[in-house]
Amino acid sequence: MNFNVYLKKNTGERVTKMAKTLHRSRNSIVNEALEEWLNSHSSKAKWPDGFFDFSPIEDVPNFKELRKDLKDNVSEDPLA
Repeated sequence: MNFNVYLKKNTGERVTKMAKTLHRSRNSIVNEALEEWLNSHSSKAKWPDGFFDFSPIEDVPNFKELRKDLKDNVSEDPLA
């Protein structure tokens, strides 16, 4: 698919410079940048590898049990 893209002068100059440095076409650089942007901004959330393989640390104390003793020390006024 072909279409025109208008870039700011500075951006266009930077793309041209990088294309010469990398011996690539400006088109290939812009195409790669757009593909990376689209992949990182896709509507589908991507969780990192191993996210759902989480297993809790066994020897960590139960948070609710640790706070149970604090209930006796709470006054009627929560801001007091």
